[in-house]
Amino acid sequence: MGTDSVSINPDDAVFTRKLVASIEQRIMLEKALGQVKVNHDWDLSDPDEE
Repeated sequence: MGTDSVSINPDDAVFTRKLVASIEQRIMLEKALGQVKVNHDWDLSDPDEE
């Protein structure tokens, strides 16, 4: 989605890295399978539609 950095509490660094990696992996898998799910609560635009 174009995010280059996030600010977190150092105590949460390991958890956050694993969480971001799992979300990125899920997004790539869904795109590869053509099953991209839209969650309107996130309020994110699809970069492929721009």
